[in-house]
Amino acid sequence: MDFILHFLQYNPGKGFLFTGIGFWIFLAIVLAGFCLLHRKRQARNTFLFACSLFFFYKMAGAFLLILLLSILLNYGIGLQTSAAPDCSKKRWMTAGIIANLLILAVFKYNAFFIQSFNALFDTGFTAIDYFSADYLSSAFAGPAWFESLFPPVGLSFFTLQAISYLVDIKRGSAKAISNIADFGLYYCFFPKAIAGPIVRTGEFAPQLRQYYMLSRKEFSIALGLIITGLIKKIIFADYLALHSSPAIFMQPEMYSGMEKWIALYAFSLRIYMDFSGYADIAIGIAALLGFQLPGNFRAPYQACTLTDFWRRWHISLSSWLRDYAYIPLGGNRHGKWKMCIALTAVFLMAALWHEAGMGFLLWGLVHGVLVCIEKCTAWPERVEKKRFGKIAGWFLTFNALSLSWILFRTSHLQQAADYFFGLFVPAQGTPLPEILSRYSTCFALTAIAFIGIFLKEKQKNALMRIFYQSPLAVQFLITAAIAILLILARGYRPDLPFIYGQVPFSAI
Repeated sequence: MDFILHFLQYNPGKGFLFTGIGFWIFLAIVLAGFCLLHRKRQARNTFLFACSLFFFYKMAGAFLLILLLSILLNYGIGLQTSAAPDCSKKRWMTAGIIANLLILAVFKYNAFFIQSFNALFDTGFTAIDYFSADYLSSAFAGPAWFESLFPPVGLSFFTLQAISYLVDIKRGSAKAISNIADFGLYYCFFPKAIAGPIVRTGEFAPQLRQYYMLSRKEFSIALGLIITGLIKKIIFADYLALHSSPAIFMQPEMYSGMEKWIALYAFSLRIYMDFSGYADIAIGIAALLGFQLPGNFRAPYQACTLTDFWRRWHISLSSWLRDYAYIPLGGNRHGKWKMCIALTAVFLMAALWHEAGMGFLLWGLVHGVLVCIEKCTAWPERVEKKRFGKIAGWFLTFNALSLSWILFRTSHLQQAADYFFGLFVPAQGTPLPEILSRYSTCFALTAIAFIGIFLKEKQKNALMRIFYQSPLAVQFLITAAIAILLILARGYRPDLPFIYGQVPFSAI
């Protein structure tokens, strides 16, 4: 009984992570209920919507109310936009977009905006951190379970999805979802609730009306994706997070330039393994429940230019920004100067979407300027023509990306500057053999990760084919063996949250 009560309660600071035993107990219950309801389409959707709300409650506690408010708001405005005459559709859509942005601004960006305003105009307005224990204690008479609350995880993803939903209805490329349980499931389907992928209405809504079908091949592929995602997260991302970079990024002046390079490359691999691992698990779980989510990564570190990188990395966000920001701002239709202004604005939006902070804005500006340079020169064409050009392009692109991640990983611009310039300080202090010995496991994981990153699609598909063409008994044995390996690898340390499900982002 105590276990059941503990499972049903919100546990501040612990979340409800894909890597935790609590989540897999939850998923087992979901699958059991799903087996009973999967032939009843509406009952299935309502059940999965209720499960998604419970999942979000376990992640964010009372801030589930923000999600419910957002669901009701966008459901109602979506219906009004769809039913309104053409002359009024734009007004309803605009009102919905403003309302969504206000929710995002109040609950995520208010401190940044007020602090920036105070700095610019020498005022003394007080920023309210709605997630601090002090504010919650005063606002809610201090119940203990309000302390250490997670912020409304997934709020940025929900906002983009809501905006695309309203815009698509106004454009006529999608219809409003009339059933509120169906809309709620589209809006907060739990596999994608925390870190995407961002799903368009036209991709997901038709699946709400389909009956459940899952072939043996689809089941095996889903299982393979879940296993792959867990390996990426627990074996690679979490180990690199714990053993390669935390102290170095926090106190860069205490370490040699070589150690900083090791930590930097380790973080580049970690952020990819962590985020793509989440996407693999999310897509796999959704497939088991009969829903297809779009792929979010396509070997991004194989890119030879930053332009190509952004076609491969966080694809759902990149395509969203292209279709709902870059093209409406004019795209490349009005000359190079206006194209560069639009590109830079879009990258600044992307930076602010990740987190409000000068470091993130600088990251967006750097990417915007570099992509503009690529667009205005023949660099991409030269890189792609010759083998040496591809190698040189990859080397420059990967290092530019790695250096830009410094702005993600550090908390302050001064700390980022210290880290960046410290990379070029000659090695001193710790002898090289000691450094190599200390980071030997990181080197091994990095080497294995690079091999995986540079596998071609045909090679990856061939490996996956070996798995899903095996007998089911063999697949379950492999899954059980890998599960035991992952449990042993995790040991007794606490589960580390996924990078894109963590706020503030700079705490990664």
